[in-house]
Amino acid sequence: MPLHRPIAAAVLCLTSALALAADVIHRPVKPTAQAPTGTIGFSVSHMDRSVDPRQDFYAYANGNWLKRLKIPDAESMISGFSMLGVNLDVQLQQLAVQASQGQAAMGDYYRAALDMRHRDAAGLQPIQADLDWAARASDPADLARLSLRLQASAGSSPLLRLTSMPDMKDSSRTLLLLQMGSLPLTNDQYSDPAAQKTRDLYVGHITRVHRQLGDAPEVAAAKARTILAMETALAAPRLTPAHEWDAAFIYNLMSVDEAQALIPAIDLRALLAAARLAPPDRVQVKDLPGIKALQRLLASRPAQDVQTWLRWSVLALNADNLGQPWFQLSQDYQRQRDGLAASLPLERLAVQALTVQLSHPMSQLYVQRHFTDATRREVTQMVGHIKAEFARRLKRNAWLDAPTRAAALDKLSKVDIQVGYPTRWIDFSGVDIRADDHVGNTQRLAAFQLQRDLGKIGKPTVNERFADPGHTTPTSVNAAYDTAFNGIDISAAIVQPPFFTPGADPVVNYCTMGAVVGHELTHGFDSMGRQYDALGNLRDWWTPQATAEFKKRNDLLVAQYSQFQLLPGLNQNGALTLGENTADLGGITLAHAALHRALHRKFKGKPQPKVDGLTTDQRCFVAWAQLWIFQAREEYIRMLAAIDVHGNSVVRGYAPLMNLDAFHRAFGTRPGDPLWRKPADRVRIW
Repeated sequence: MPLHRPIAAAVLCLTSALALAADVIHRPVKPTAQAPTGTIGFSVSHMDRSVDPRQDFYAYANGNWLKRLKIPDAESMISGFSMLGVNLDVQLQQLAVQASQGQAAMGDYYRAALDMRHRDAAGLQPIQADLDWAARASDPADLARLSLRLQASAGSSPLLRLTSMPDMKDSSRTLLLLQMGSLPLTNDQYSDPAAQKTRDLYVGHITRVHRQLGDAPEVAAAKARTILAMETALAAPRLTPAHEWDAAFIYNLMSVDEAQALIPAIDLRALLAAARLAPPDRVQVKDLPGIKALQRLLASRPAQDVQTWLRWSVLALNADNLGQPWFQLSQDYQRQRDGLAASLPLERLAVQALTVQLSHPMSQLYVQRHFTDATRREVTQMVGHIKAEFARRLKRNAWLDAPTRAAALDKLSKVDIQVGYPTRWIDFSGVDIRADDHVGNTQRLAAFQLQRDLGKIGKPTVNERFADPGHTTPTSVNAAYDTAFNGIDISAAIVQPPFFTPGADPVVNYCTMGAVVGHELTHGFDSMGRQYDALGNLRDWWTPQATAEFKKRNDLLVAQYSQFQLLPGLNQNGALTLGENTADLGGITLAHAALHRALHRKFKGKPQPKVDGLTTDQRCFVAWAQLWIFQAREEYIRMLAAIDVHGNSVVRGYAPLMNLDAFHRAFGTRPGDPLWRKPADRVRIW
């Protein structure tokens, strides 16, 4: 959902935290070695009808399910998303095993990932050249070449990262984006007093790694303290998660010389040369405070400190792909940091890595085996109904004025929604994949992806669908709206329980999968998406009056969500999660309305009988709440609350409903009920 996303994309998150109403309610969190079994998705057996829905709707909808759920030892949480993820990994592992019996690249990758004998025997040799570079890098050209080298081998760099993206003001052309390097902890974990335990574990991990490299205990501990101090200095000024989605902070277009003036410690022309890129006319610098902080660090720290940090970064970026002891040291640290009793088995880690790195080849196999044309047609039909419902609501939206309404309808009409998989697949056949070289495979695949990406710079933008590994590829449990293309990808993997069951009760399918579609459509008109026009260009197409009305409703939604307490002393950040909360409200609103229109067409307006004692609306809202079944460990709740633009899942299960008149009618809420919200306080945006 963790969510380091391209700026242009907004996603329906896979991850969230834990809360209910303004009171702290601690759901049981008891780890178990067994993954959950049983029905995933809507079932009346999940409900606890002894609970009054007007008092605690989430417990009413999910109470029996919550009693049965146990967080697996190797997981930070359990949810409908994660349970689907387990099932998906089983499907993908079967495909990987079958591929490994032949000579396909996927099979060779999977065999190499599981071959700990070869990984152990290789030791540090696969990354020794990078370690040597880091140990001697000192001048701006050295640092530039090392930065590119790491991005091309490990997929990231602690210094700077190069990537392509459509120009936010002219999406027809592709720019070079200069981003900050990655850090092992979140910005908040470097400074929040509540994260001191995490920092202590991190320092202990760095110390153990350096002891394994041969350093004396006091030397290893000193290096660990130095590394933490340097990373803390880099993290503090960086853009907050909310600012990373705000065009006012991230759209900084300048010449290469102007960018170079910000970071003279790294030779940008040497960086471009290493990437085989001619210096472009303009480059976008995403995080100005961050790049200035990197310059201060490199200019003020002794070369020995910088080299110590860079060597550590090489190890940290690669440890999970190495053999012992490096792999186990990394796994042990991650397990302790996340409060887990066990790590994921190697087989599951291998299939997850395979599915991300060889994304389209694995997706092709998955679609052929597990995604039918009939399912695609059924979901595509639902997509049309949801989109048509949005158009009807725009036409009669009372707070929109005529010019903004016309522009909104034009933008909606141009939203391109695709279901399942792309019409064109990315060809990985040129990548050398070997059955006995896991680190080499990951390095060659990283270089391939970087070369493909940077090759787009300076050319007309090509809209590659389902192409963001781990986020929008067909094997990702996700759906995503992209502002730059004004389009939505709905992955094949998400079109199954708990989101969708082919041919099942339309009430459940509309109020789960249909709400996902409505959620993504709403992203085109939330606080970020509304800044982009029908062509995906950053342009203000709103009148001042419409903007004021929209902001008034946004402010109410921020205030509502900021009241929800996740843990003692920790509230939901309503401003950080505004876009996703808007999309949740829009999603269930559109799905509910489209459902009733579809049922009216099908049954010619005849009232529908209760099913399992529930009316149509009651089943709809219970299905929505069950979509967000969730339990989590405290460490995970705190981490997501600080960085995730998505609200926590329990809040998502009921908070949007409190703004719907139909919900209050369905369950007869009254003033004084915890779920009651006065009609005047109910937020209506789309």
